[in-house]
Amino acid sequence: MASEKAAPQLLALQPQTNPQLDEHSDSIIQRCAAKELSYNEFYWRFMHANWPVVITDVSNNWECRNWATQLDNENANNNINSANKTGQAQINFDYLRSRIGNFAVPVADCNATYFDSHAKLELKFHDYLERWQRSVTEEEANCNVVAKDNLYLKDWHLAAQLPTYEFYQVPQYFASDWLNEQLIAEKRDDYRFVYMGPKGSWTSFHADVFGSFSWSTNIVGHKKWLMLPPGEELKLADRLGNLPFSIDEAQLTEHQVRYFTIHQTANEAVFVPSGWFHQVWNVTDTISVNHNWFNACNVSTVWRNLLSNWQAVRKEIADCQQMDNFDAHCQTMLRASFGINYLDFVQLLEFIAARRLAALKDQTTSTTSFLLFDRYQMNDHHLQTDLDCIRRLLGDMLQEPSVLQCPAQLHGRCEHLKQQLQLQS
Repeated sequence: MASEKAAPQLLALQPQTNPQLDEHSDSIIQRCAAKELSYNEFYWRFMHANWPVVITDVSNNWECRNWATQLDNENANNNINSANKTGQAQINFDYLRSRIGNFAVPVADCNATYFDSHAKLELKFHDYLERWQRSVTEEEANCNVVAKDNLYLKDWHLAAQLPTYEFYQVPQYFASDWLNEQLIAEKRDDYRFVYMGPKGSWTSFHADVFGSFSWSTNIVGHKKWLMLPPGEELKLADRLGNLPFSIDEAQLTEHQVRYFTIHQTANEAVFVPSGWFHQVWNVTDTISVNHNWFNACNVSTVWRNLLSNWQAVRKEIADCQQMDNFDAHCQTMLRASFGINYLDFVQLLEFIAARRLAALKDQTTSTTSFLLFDRYQMNDHHLQTDLDCIRRLLGDMLQEPSVLQCPAQLHGRCEHLKQQLQLQS
C-alpha cells in the first residue's frame, strides 16, 4: 500500500576528487556484496568507467523470490566461478500461475533461427509454463523425448502489464535510468523485462540496444556469460563485417579475442556496460529481471551511435537525396532501424533537464518533485552532474551539421535548452 512505502533512499553521489582511488582492475570482473558497495563507489568505479561487475545479495526482499521453491544462493560466494556450481533451485510453477494471468507472451525458439535471430512466436503464459513443466517432468523421469522444446520467454514487459504487482525493486545502483524514467512517466513502452527459460536456452551474441547499459538479476537459476570489451568483437567479423550469431571459448581463443567468463547464480546482478558484446546460456532452469538504460555516464555513447546510424541510413538511400523531405524521411527510417531518432533523443534530454531543474528548485523549499522508481532521491550534486552532462552534450550536438538540417527545428530547441542550463550553472 502507498501509505506503507519506506522513506526515499538517497542516491548520494560525490565529486570524483581522486580518480586513482576508484580505479578498477581491468584484468578481472569483480564480485561485490551489495552491503559493502556504496552507490558512489559503483558510479565511479564501474558505471562511469564502463566496466562490468557482479553484485551479490541484491534481491533479498523481492516478492518474486517466491517464483522458486528454493533458491540457490547459499554459499554463493564459495567457488562461484566453478562451472559445476549450478544449484538446485526449482521453478514454482503453481505460484506463477496463481500470481500472473494468462497473458500473451513473447517466446524465442532456441532450436530455430530466422535470419539473424531466434525464431519468434507468441504463447499464452500458462501454456508456456505447462510446456516447460512437462519438459522438466520428462527429463526427471528420463523419458526419451524426440524433439525437446527449447523455448525462451524473453523481453516480457511484465512490470508494465501488471503495474500493481511489485514483484521486484530496482537496486539503487541502477536507479539513475533516464530511458525508463521518461518512458514510465509518459506511459510508453519501456525497457524493463522478465526472462524465463529452461536449461539449455540461450541468448545469441549481441551488444545491447542503443549502446545502453543493462543489468540482469537472477531470481532463480545459473547463467553462464561470455563478455567482450568494446572492439574485441571486431576480431570475429567476416570479410563483410558481419559478426557471428553464436560464439564459444574455442572460437574466441582461435581469434585471440580478449574475453571474460561469468557464472551468475540466484540473487546476483550482472552489470553490462555500453558496447560490451556478450552471449548468455541458461545452465539450469532460470528466471531473471532485466533493464536496459542510459544516463549521464553513457548518454554520449548513445548519441554517437545515433549519429552513426543516421549516417548509415543516409548512405543507404543516397540515391533519393533529391526527393522532397529527404531529411525527414531519413529520421523516419532511423527510428524504425535504431529505435529512436533525433527528435526522440532531444525530447528525452528536455524531459530529464526539466525534472532536474525543478528538483534543484524544490530542494530550497524541502520538497521533492519526483522519485526514481518511487523510492530513490538524488542529492544536489547528482542533479547538477546530470545537468552539466546534458549541457556539454548539447554543445557537441550543436556542432553537428545533421542537427541543423534536421526537421522540427531541433537546432533551435537544442540551443534554447543549452541556454537554460548555462543560466542555471
